[in-house]
Amino acid sequence: MRAPPAPFVPEAAQGERVCAMTVCYSGDPDDAEDALAPIRAVGDPVVDLLREQPYTELQSYLDATEPKGLHYYWKTEFATELADGLLSTMRNLAADCPIPAGQLVVVHVGGALNEHEEDDGVVGNRDTRYIYGAAGMWEPDEPKGAEYRQWVRDAWERLRPYSAGSTYINFQTADEGDERIRATYGDNYDRLVDVKTRYDPDNLFRSNRNVEPHARTEQP
Repeated sequence: MRAPPAPFVPEAAQGERVCAMTVCYSGDPDDAEDALAPIRAVGDPVVDLLREQPYTELQSYLDATEPKGLHYYWKTEFATELADGLLSTMRNLAADCPIPAGQLVVVHVGGALNEHEEDDGVVGNRDTRYIYGAAGMWEPDEPKGAEYRQWVRDAWERLRPYSAGSTYINFQTADEGDERIRATYGDNYDRLVDVKTRYDPDNLFRSNRNVEPHARTEQP
């Protein structure tokens, strides 16, 4: 990504290609510095914002760099590991990205997602360790908007060979097919359809990546 013109970014770095790392430590505050030391030892950052802060501040952390009103588009995948081929492909894509506010993203996941069995709930893909993908943002009147959107799609196609087969449901875009929704829930999808049929048979709550209820003639 390119460093945004945000107040916390030095002026000399704004617009330059950078690698940003967002970290959340929620353990014992007395152990925080030791836990974060290996990250700080990687190099000298352009800006270091690691500090204790309230949740309300963390929740609005991206407001300055991802403001309301822009056009946003992204494509992501789950991964169980960060393969060398994936990382090298992401580096190459980052070097060629034409979107001024384009990003190649890796999100580390775990915790409760990995601590439960696949059939403990409807959440699938519990062996997932990472979410990765390409993203971009631009002004609504940007003449290259269609070109930028296509670049994200093309980048996604180059990244998909390293996928575990699906992605986080909240990161799916409206132009992805229903098979992507099913893949997100895996073997739990049919259970979720049964629940949907019982509590929302008319599909009132459908303005989402929708799981449709059984047709009236198909209800179990």
